[in-house]
Amino acid sequence: MPEIQIDRFAQQFPNKYNPPSYAYVPAPSTFFAILGGTFAALSTVTAKLTVSSPPTYLVQLTNALHATHSTHIIRILMVSATIVCNVFMWLFFTKALRFGDSTPRVMMMQTAANFAVTAACGVYVFGDALSVQWWMGASLIGAGLVALNVERPEFECEGADHAMGIDEESKKSK
Repeated sequence: MPEIQIDRFAQQFPNKYNPPSYAYVPAPSTFFAILGGTFAALSTVTAKLTVSSPPTYLVQLTNALHATHSTHIIRILMVSATIVCNVFMWLFFTKALRFGDSTPRVMMMQTAANFAVTAACGVYVFGDALSVQWWMGASLIGAGLVALNVERPEFECEGADHAMGIDEESKKSK
């Protein structure tokens, strides 16, 4: 294991208080959360391809390679892809949590990315039609995610004495 250099500690171990200086990423937590959501959606797509009949273009590809058991090869590839996508999803999710300042924000970004990529894959890979009901449901879930993520003003808990109507002066007179 390489030695930790105290003068370069900030560059070696970036975190939310000391973000890395990526020139192309304005907010690393957002970037990693979107990647995590994308891999989560791709994991579900590959899992669906594993258990359903394989698309014709994959069968044609394996037939072009003169594979004798093309269905088995496709299923093994899809199971492997599902595992790899899950590993990358968790990797990017934990990186987003590491760089993020709020767990709900990271989860909101990952869920939104998951919805968008799942919808796109449903339309382009599986030929699904997105109904008005789907759009309404996705909108309600998105609004719920935003509502959960809204900044709430901090309130000061004044204690049980304040709730019971006991002020400081009445406590002193007793």
